[in-house]
Amino acid sequence: MVYPRATIQLCIVHMVRNSLNFVGGKMRKEVAADLNRIYTATTVDEADIMRTELESK
Repeated sequence: MVYPRATIQLCIVHMVRNSLNFVGGKMRKEVAADLNRIYTATTVDEADIMRTELESK
């Protein structure tokens, strides 16, 4: 995807990898899948709902 008005274009893989530094080894796969869903959401509202679900876990 290309965001022409973006100042910095972030890679989803790197965002997930950096976030996993704060997660224990046993939960990494589950958290990585949830983060991937959040970072690839099509709308901000959808991402916010998924983030709330992740926080409740």
